[in-house]
Amino acid sequence: MVEEFNGIRSVRICDADGLDTEVYILDCEGGLILVDVGFTPECQLRIQSELDSIGKSWNDIKMIIITHAHGDHIENLPSVKELTNAEVVIGDGDDEALLDRTGVRADVVLGHGDLIGACGGIEIIHVPGHSPGNLCIYLRKHRAIIAGDTIFGDSEGNLEAPPEKYCTDVIEAAKNLKTLEEYDFDKILLSHGKNTYENAKEKVLKLIEKCT
Repeated sequence: MVEEFNGIRSVRICDADGLDTEVYILDCEGGLILVDVGFTPECQLRIQSELDSIGKSWNDIKMIIITHAHGDHIENLPSVKELTNAEVVIGDGDDEALLDRTGVRADVVLGHGDLIGACGGIEIIHVPGHSPGNLCIYLRKHRAIIAGDTIFGDSEGNLEAPPEKYCTDVIEAAKNLKTLEEYDFDKILLSHGKNTYENAKEKVLKLIEKCT
C-alpha cells in the first residue's frame, strides 16, 4: 500500500512484530530522500518496486534519514547504502548503536533544531525515550511531521505513545511528546499505524494531555 501527497510517499513495506511498517520517500529538488530502510529483503524489494513505479532508481536517493537505530528501521542499511551511496543521517545518541548494529557509520549526526535544506525545509526534532537519539522530521512546507516510532497508531487512526517493550525509557518517551507542541502541523506520518492528514495537531495535543 502506498499513500502520496505533494511528493511525499508513504510506502508500507513489511510487517514487524505484528505491526505494519512504513518508510517514506521524499521527492525533493536535489533528489530523493529515503526515511528508514526496513529490515528484510522483502522490505527492500517493496522500496525497489515503488522506485520503479515513479520512474526512479536507487541512484536517485541522495540522503537516507534514520529515525532511530532499531532493527526494523535499519537492518537493510548496508545494502541500501551500497546501492545508493547516499548520505546517512541519524539523530545524536543513536549513531553508535547504528554502527554497532549495521556496520554503517552515519555521515551526519544531527540534534534538536538542526536543519536540512531540502523539500522546503526539514527540521530535526529530538524526542528521546523510544531510543536515546529518536527523532521526528518536521517538513515545514508541508506542515507535516514524520514521527517514526515517536507515536504509534492503530488502524482507525487513534494515537498512542510507544509501548514500553519497545522503549529505552518509556516514561521519557511519553513525557517528551510535549516537544511537538511547538510545531505548526496538520499531518502526522507514522512508521506503525494509520497516518493522519487533517487536524493532526489536535490529536497529538490530546495524546500529550493523556500522557502527562
